[in-house]
Amino acid sequence: MKKVLLISQNFYPEIGSAANRMKYVFQTLSMTHQVTLITTEPGYPNQNLYREDQFWEEQLDEKDVIRIKVRTKNYTRNIMKRFLFYLEIMLQFIRAILKQKKTVDVIYISTPPISVGIAGLFAKSFLKARLIVEVRDLWPEALVGINRWNKPWLLRLAYMLEKRIYRRADEIIVNSEGFVDYIVGKGIAKEKIHFVPNSLTERELKVGAKLKKEHLKEEYTVIYAGNIGLAQEMEDFFDMAERFQKDPKVQFKIFGYGFRLEEAKKQLLDRNLTNITILCPQNRSFVLEEIKKADIAYVTLVDHPVFETVLPGKIIDYMGMGIPIIGNVSGYSDEVIRNAGCGYTYQHGETDAMCARLKQLMENATLCSQLGKNGHAYVCENHRWATNFQRIEGIVNRG
Repeated sequence: MKKVLLISQNFYPEIGSAANRMKYVFQTLSMTHQVTLITTEPGYPNQNLYREDQFWEEQLDEKDVIRIKVRTKNYTRNIMKRFLFYLEIMLQFIRAILKQKKTVDVIYISTPPISVGIAGLFAKSFLKARLIVEVRDLWPEALVGINRWNKPWLLRLAYMLEKRIYRRADEIIVNSEGFVDYIVGKGIAKEKIHFVPNSLTERELKVGAKLKKEHLKEEYTVIYAGNIGLAQEMEDFFDMAERFQKDPKVQFKIFGYGFRLEEAKKQLLDRNLTNITILCPQNRSFVLEEIKKADIAYVTLVDHPVFETVLPGKIIDYMGMGIPIIGNVSGYSDEVIRNAGCGYTYQHGETDAMCARLKQLMENATLCSQLGKNGHAYVCENHRWATNFQRIEGIVNRG
């Protein structure tokens, strides 16, 4: 049994793949190790959301969870406030690290943001322990892709810190194979980089395994579930809905949150898109059930080379729930969808082709069902936590 210190900005009951992933890592590592977690009070996308009991759906034992309270608020729309937000979290994490006994064997940090990485470097030095760095997204590369924090001096500092975090890490875990070459390009040995993708639990896979009847329906639902932020381009989704505005058989549904949610709501009103429903964020179990009830799932990323390395967690969730995918992604995400045989991808602006494919799927229940089965089978083989967590366990047990 090892003493493990986890450090993550995102954790249960927050929505999103980062918090869900860390919840599983914490719970499962705690079965065989003595684990302490340093994290924040739930606040993404906003603190008020977590006053609702539905988000606290699991009775999680938090006796070994240290939650820090963040005073900086409303940081998402102001660069300086966002910087102060990350700075405050980093300093509070360091303060919590200083209170830990120097008997920790392994430090496991989840990044981004880079500020968590800096706290991890401090923990490695102070506690004299092995450092495992989990990389869920490439920072500052992703910030370049969304044209944020693009001041040269700030980027130089961020790239310098990023390289130092990678080099000081004893092991690096990535959730996308697309990140490996980028990190190797920073002078990091490929041998210390390990691929552990986002995955589903056995209970979640059982939900996705429920068979749907292969028959033509009177109404079809196209669903988008997840972040509507600077990395997501929703214009094609709205264009597709506009093309089907006069078809009562097709409805579009969004379970969304994020930086550009209000912008999306405004566009819906401005374009009078009555066939789109935007629903409030819900807990993970509820959203997975809604995805399962839908007929086709949509995914999108901004058209930028940076995002060609990314595999959004929603793609795994869509496949796991056994419904076909249609969307605007390229690179690694496109590769996974094609290899799984579970959907179709297009360049942004290819609305005619997307609408033709959507129509085909609605008219061919057998094709729809087969794509869904393909996706679910792919996730069962490649994205089940029961198997993939063994890699994390093995990395933690090294040394």
